[in-house]
Amino acid sequence: MGRARLVLMLLWIAGCGGYDPGLAGDDGGVGAGGPAAQPSSCAPTWEKLDPNSLPACCVDDGHAHCVPTAEVPAEASGLLDTCPAGGVCMPDPYVRAGGIPIPKACTSLSNAVGVCLSVCIPQVKKNAPLLPVDVCDDGEKCVPCISPLDGTTTGACDVGQCKSATPAGDGGGSPPVCPHVGPPVLDPSTLPACGTAGGAHCVAAALVPGAQQTLLAACPGGFCAPDTIIEAGGQFIPPTCTSVNGAEGRCLNLAIPEVAMQASQIPQATCAAFERCVPCYSPLDGKETGACRLSCDPGPTKPAVPFAACCMKSNTTEGKCVPTTSIPMSLQANLGANTCTTGDLCVPSENLDPAFKPTACTANNLLLGNYTGVCLSDCLKFGLQGLAISKGDCQTDHKCVPCTQGGKPTGAPGCPP
Repeated sequence: MGRARLVLMLLWIAGCGGYDPGLAGDDGGVGAGGPAAQPSSCAPTWEKLDPNSLPACCVDDGHAHCVPTAEVPAEASGLLDTCPAGGVCMPDPYVRAGGIPIPKACTSLSNAVGVCLSVCIPQVKKNAPLLPVDVCDDGEKCVPCISPLDGTTTGACDVGQCKSATPAGDGGGSPPVCPHVGPPVLDPSTLPACGTAGGAHCVAAALVPGAQQTLLAACPGGFCAPDTIIEAGGQFIPPTCTSVNGAEGRCLNLAIPEVAMQASQIPQATCAAFERCVPCYSPLDGKETGACRLSCDPGPTKPAVPFAACCMKSNTTEGKCVPTTSIPMSLQANLGANTCTTGDLCVPSENLDPAFKPTACTANNLLLGNYTGVCLSDCLKFGLQGLAISKGDCQTDHKCVPCTQGGKPTGAPGCPP
């Protein structure tokens, strides 16, 4: 393809620290605002051939045939797939033309000007699920000339020519408004739905940078991303809401595992049914959660609202006053008000850590004899049964709570099911 190097847009959303849409591929393409009128005389050429006289390839996606490697200039063969039996898998229009013809103009993502390119070109095939067909022929997709995400060239409109219509170094477009306005960059409904709550779709794994893959749940062939982020091409600000303890927060989708893990402790507030209002600051230590620094979000506008301390032990506090609205009803019976205000209950700080796992213990007393259990903070209320619970081999300020009593499970957290 001569000096023209195909650089295709790979849409993606980075995770919790900020979403970073960008380009992936060769960085050598120089932008054009649209397809040129005539091909350049320096474009590579080869012998015109009848595609039907050659072995077929790319049969499931487009129309291409295997051209002997010796017949194809290195500049072109390096951007095409090879055939298992030898040769280069070349789109039929290129085989017939004996060169790279200027592609047809079309309307691509977010109504951007684009050109029709064969899905038998590997970079196009990789992004085919994201790209519209528009006026393109069967086996082609409309690739944008200018990325609707960041206003830079994709290089697609350099295909079939050697000189760009814009000067070298000119991106050919203006940086996008952040947050994104206008039609969706990508329609999520064209992707498989994912997540149990809704509002999310599966993005191909090839389009998700490795650093962000650990932040999202896996789905068949890719990762589950919220629709609002897909539609905005990563240029978004989540809606503001009122979170735990009346603190400022942002509406984030339950498809994000970190949000789902704490769903029972985070209010829905004014968010959609498939979202929860994640606080800008952790109510435990006042540190930023990152929820209010995503993509274009300028950050929190209000200060942190930490939980008040409770359960004083040896000049230290071992609990936090948590609103009852953030505590499952089934757990409230074992919590006391302590020094908390009305409407809050004192929860041991360790129990507020989603990763907390009580350690196993053994104990012995007159009422229960020798028994096994789990070590739980004595900030908890054990009622009358607390008289039969010993410290056992637990650490200070903890009791060894039995896992079974009278042959029945006690329901203590951390006990075997």
